[in-house]
Amino acid sequence: MSHPTITAASAAPIGRDRVSLYGDAVGDHNPVHFDVDFAKSAGLPDTVVHGPFTATIVLDLLIAQLGPDAVLNLDLRLRGPVFPGDALSISPADYGVDVHNQAGVLIASGVTMLEGDETLEGDETLEGDENL
Repeated sequence: MSHPTITAASAAPIGRDRVSLYGDAVGDHNPVHFDVDFAKSAGLPDTVVHGPFTATIVLDLLIAQLGPDAVLNLDLRLRGPVFPGDALSISPADYGVDVHNQAGVLIASGVTMLEGDETLEGDETLEGDENL
């Protein structure tokens, strides 16, 4: 079995209509996602895309290139806000994937488990993690 390889890929800009549809689908109508004045009063330049929606876009990019059976797990850490109009891109990184917006700002990092990845058994440890 060959091990899948993550390659760079980009998604279309995130429209406010998609943010609204996502909010309706999951029942999250927090005004920080929909009300520009509210978001600005909170110190943001614009409304913010839902974090789980951002993760879904990243997962969609991975599945589109690797196939639905190849991505076994994705642990994504959001590192910055995503705004409507942002176009996300992924690139391979140690242990997974990095996510940038169109300005090149790192907005998320993900650890992936792909089909064929080696896993630890029992009390095995990675080199350097003896203190875990």
